[in-house]
Amino acid sequence: MRILVTGGCGFIGSNFIRYILKHYKPAYVTNVDVLTYAGNLANLDGLAEAHGDRYEFFKADIANADQMDELMTEHQFYAIINFAAESHVDRSINSPLNFIHTNVIGTSVLLDCARRYGVQRFIQISTDEVYGSLGPTGKFTEQSPLDPSSPYSSSKAGADLLALASYKTYGQEVIITRCSNNYGQYQFPEKLIPLMIIKALRDEALPVYGDGLNVRDWIHVDDHCAGIVAALFEG
Repeated sequence: MRILVTGGCGFIGSNFIRYILKHYKPAYVTNVDVLTYAGNLANLDGLAEAHGDRYEFFKADIANADQMDELMTEHQFYAIINFAAESHVDRSINSPLNFIHTNVIGTSVLLDCARRYGVQRFIQISTDEVYGSLGPTGKFTEQSPLDPSSPYSSSKAGADLLALASYKTYGQEVIITRCSNNYGQYQFPEKLIPLMIIKALRDEALPVYGDGLNVRDWIHVDDHCAGIVAALFEG
């Protein structure tokens, strides 16, 4: 069973590849990543040696339809798991077009490839930020309206709606996951938990966002990966 993982050199994607190769022996993984600033091949050091032909890397831009067609003709993929995304809120405010390119156009290209090449499952890795902000007693459900508040979360909401439209229009088997904040190994240092740890170790001031009363939750990246595997095979 071969799985196409996009954005597999990033934080969550690289952890997922390690997780599924370790825990699911029938899996063969093709990792496609354009290697932006947040993509790091070193996150996957040792995988080829440890797993042989069960792992391969292909450098490409998911928004480039010709590159994706070339890749899709080389293998018959059981599933596409789309981790590839620009994901930093502050960067999205300064450069929103980069987020539209990868998160919206890239997802659209992948959905089209999945349909044309007979991919059985498409897993869209999204974010709870598409729901916007909660009040002090609120909660989200799958039926909650989307209320994104940044170019990043808006682009992810757009990608989610494209995935949903592919299900409704073409009958594609699509699963969308919307996880909360992740933490763990290989996380890029601009993210909050590694940022705070680094600043504390350097005895630097710790930034407080807003009025300091905001509440956030985190899940360890390995737990997130376990949930994605469950969605892939049982969802």
